[in-house]
Amino acid sequence: MAIARAKASEQTCSPLLSAEQSRKSLLQSANAEHQSTLGQFLSPLPVAKFMASLFAPYGDKVKLLDPGAGVGALTAAFVEEMCSRKKHPRSIEVIAYEIDPQLQSSLEQTLMECNRRCRELGVEFSSTIVLGDFIESMVARTKYQLFDSDAPGFTHVIMNPPYKKINIGSATRKHLSSVGIETSNLYTAFMLLSANALIDGGHFVSITPRSFCNGPYFKTFRKAFLRSMHLDRLHVFESRKDAFADDSVLQENIIVYATKSGGRRDRVAISTSSSANDLKGTSRVVPYEAVVSPNDPDLFIHIAMNEESDAVAERIEQLPASLNETGLSVSTGRVVDFRAREFLKEAPSETTVPLLYPCNISSSGIAWPKDKTKKPQAISLCDGTSKLLIKAGCYVLVKRFTTKEEKRRIVAAVLHADALGCEAIGIENHLNYYHCQGDPLDKDLAYGLSAYLNTVTVDSFFRQFNGHTQVNATDLRKLKYPTRDRLVAIGGRVRRLKEIDLVATEAIVGEELNWH
Repeated sequence: MAIARAKASEQTCSPLLSAEQSRKSLLQSANAEHQSTLGQFLSPLPVAKFMASLFAPYGDKVKLLDPGAGVGALTAAFVEEMCSRKKHPRSIEVIAYEIDPQLQSSLEQTLMECNRRCRELGVEFSSTIVLGDFIESMVARTKYQLFDSDAPGFTHVIMNPPYKKINIGSATRKHLSSVGIETSNLYTAFMLLSANALIDGGHFVSITPRSFCNGPYFKTFRKAFLRSMHLDRLHVFESRKDAFADDSVLQENIIVYATKSGGRRDRVAISTSSSANDLKGTSRVVPYEAVVSPNDPDLFIHIAMNEESDAVAERIEQLPASLNETGLSVSTGRVVDFRAREFLKEAPSETTVPLLYPCNISSSGIAWPKDKTKKPQAISLCDGTSKLLIKAGCYVLVKRFTTKEEKRRIVAAVLHADALGCEAIGIENHLNYYHCQGDPLDKDLAYGLSAYLNTVTVDSFFRQFNGHTQVNATDLRKLKYPTRDRLVAIGGRVRRLKEIDLVATEAIVGEELNWH
């Protein structure tokens, strides 16, 4: 673990300009494989400036932590922001961690420009670059108190951490577990360790994927983070491509501004913008419980962008039934194709049964067998596949993944396996399917459920807490549903339609559930 101090330089320019020039230069010569290995995405100048602007006024002495500092864009933006305020701090101390030695010289240059900018205003500035693994260093600090135990913690954190999964059994996973942190991605590990290093009342700003807002994988993280941090503002981008357009990041990103506090205020600001180059966007303030419900044991983070989104949430929350109360279950398809490769067939035959992939599903129905697809359309019916198949009958299928081009996040369709003339069927692992404790559904129930899931209301509500294209069975279990009888009533009306389409079914659901 190398520690470097920034040195003086004769070359001068704006700290932000210095960082942005370094970022663009690195993008032109970037090694995609190297970046992917580190989960590295450098912060564009507009995003960095916006993040720094979120910090509330603070006292005279500032101690900033920038984990995964890159070329120093976020630190530069922070220093520029602090120095441009009417009341600026008397001193700024920066600790910048960076694991990539290729970025050291650029980071040093940025910090030297920060030093020069502070000197112009008589602000005392010092910086330390820690070249090495942030997680390893912070875990050591937590366990063995390698730093002076009397030294103050950080007053501020600004971060764009690496986006990469942590493998089970890896050294990183073991390091984190040793201090009681269980998480599956580097960015959430960085968030927790940084939050833990803040003093009470300290301020935290990060830009990360939005995926931590929901799902079972991040439940432990949400509980730990929200236990000590109060969400003050959440900012989301309307397009997954905008925050890091130069790096081709397709995950939906969120900027979090939070304060280290055991107490809870009652409001949260939510803002959105169309792109990183236009960050004014829209903003609103909502009750804290509208974002994190005190009655939700999983602590999903809901982000309603406007009053229309509030109405959507209210519609869903007022529904009377959980999935269990309807007598239904949802599971993930049993066929993992690379594990069952020997049983997969391109086309159906007398010794096979249908195999359904997401390409076979649309909100208008099931297309099987599907022409012009590389996916096998059948699976052998034999002893080797008996545990992979479900009995023929009526089910509702939901895609687990949608492409960025698809307008809807939730795409459901009714499957008539019995109408396909088979005794069993295979559901591939990228599909979820609804059933009655393992048995098929009644047709009216299936049509009613599919119509409900395909509504704009359900899709919009799902997007409030789900920032990626994956629809897990866990997410579907957490939804509220109409009663079973009401679903049957909806399905009966839908089946009587001469032609089933989303507009017609949406109208029926709205009438039956009094949504109009």
